[in-house]
Parts: sequence; C-alpha cells; structure tokens
Amino acid sequence: MGVMQTVESESDLSGGVDFAHLPRRELIKLGGPRTASFQVIFRQSALNRIHLHGDSSPRAEVCGILVGDVYRDDTGPFLLVEHVIEGQSAASSAGQVTFTADTWQHIQVLMDKQYPDLRIVGWYHTHPGHGVFLSEMDVFVHESFFGLPWQAALVYDPRSGEEGVFNALHGRPEHLYHLVETDEPATAPPPSPVLSPAAAESQTPDSPRPRTPVMYTRKPRRSTIPIGRCVLGVIGIALFVIMGGLLGLLIRMQHLQIPYWIQNMAHK
Repeated sequence: MGVMQTVESESDLSGGVDFAHLPRRELIKLGGPRTASFQVIFRQSALNRIHLHGDSSPRAEVCGILVGDVYRDDTGPFLLVEHVIEGQSAASSAGQVTFTADTWQHIQVLMDKQYPDLRIVGWYHTHPGHGVFLSEMDVFVHESFFGLPWQAALVYDPRSGEEGVFNALHGRPEHLYHLVETDEPATAPPPSPVLSPAAAESQTPDSPRPRTPVMYTRKPRRSTIPIGRCVLGVIGIALFVIMGGLLGLLIRMQHLQIPYWIQNMAHK
C-alpha cells in the first residue's frame, strides 16, 4: 500500500492531522488537474526559493524544510507547501547533507517566529549532478525526521534543472506526482554562457551545468594558408627537384666512357 493510500485509509487522525475536519483552502492557477486522491501542491514562490538555494551551491548538497499545512477543497484533501526554511549550518558534501543540532535550532526559531500557525510538512535537498531520487541515506533521514504519511521530500538537481517529490514508507521510496500553484512567476533559469571550444574542453566534471543547451562560437576560417605549411611545401618541392636531378645525372653517367687513366688507377 502506498503512502498516499495510507493517508486516505485513516479516517480521522493521521500524524497529528485531523482529516475529518480539515480547514478549507481554495487553490488558484494550478499547473495541472486536481484529483480526488491526496495530492502535494507547491507554491511557485516556495519552489523559486528552493531553486535559488540549490543554484547557489552547484557542487555541494544543501537542504531545508518545507512549511505549510494540510487542507481540503471541493475535490479532496491536499498538502500545500507555502514556504521553505533553508537549513543553515547543515553538514554537506558533494554526495550527502545532514541536519545538525544547530540547523534544527535555527529552524525551530524561525518556525516559532514567522510561521507559528503552520507545520513542517517535509524537507528538500539537492543532488548536484547526481539525478533525482532518494538514496538509502535520504530514506533514513526522511523516516527519522519526516516520517508522517503526509510529509514529502523534494529533490532538486541544480546542474540539470530536474526535480521530483517523494515519500518513504518501510524503507522504500515512493515518487509522488505534484502540482504547482502559480502565486508568482517562475524564476527564470540563469542564462547559458557562450563558450568557445577551448573553454568548453577546459570544463571539469565538477563544473556546473547550465539548464539550457550551451551554444559554441566558432572562429571564421582564414582564406590564407598558414606560413608553416608554406615552408614545408617549399622544402618538399626543393627535395623533389634535387632528387630528380641526381637521378638524371646517374642515368647520364651510365653512357659515359671512363677515361683510361682512371681505370689504371683503380687497378693499382
């Protein structure tokens, strides 16, 4: 049974949320169709902040939490991610990120100060250049800190521009279809640099990838022949002429009579 089915099968209380008496919330400008099943919906403003945070660190993973609540409309219940809090002081590397005690203290202070009426509804982290999925460590983090059936995890790859939403139950990740509420325009991806072939070859695997294809500029070909090739051509022609002359001289010498006195010197 999947995570969303688990949420729907519980008639009243699920992870501290009373699904029988959910507050109503009307959604506007959704980027896809609503269904009767429990759905995860992100505000575009929250996604923009996640993208901005991830793009600021194209080599090391970053993380944060998702802030919002569970609501209901005429279609059914849904999870709405309204805000995010960046995970400051998190221990991060190219392949892993960890919520530290200082990170949680910072999150709790901001939750009490800025979002006292909302909940922590999940978390996000990045996979720079690694693709979008939940690793075994990600599943462990999710079940340890965000293990309620209605909580979600967003994974963003800042080097490919891909993202995905997941949950985990009993050690198994589940991909979730999510919608976007357009409360503000989507942040435009950074412009792609115009690279020369030499600059493109100098990029390392750790170099951040642009979200759009890179366009290469080529220098116009010169109509003149390089000086080095001209010199080599002249030398080749000269050697050909000299070798031809020597060959002709040898052929002519075969028809000459060797003087008698030279023959005598050869036999002495």
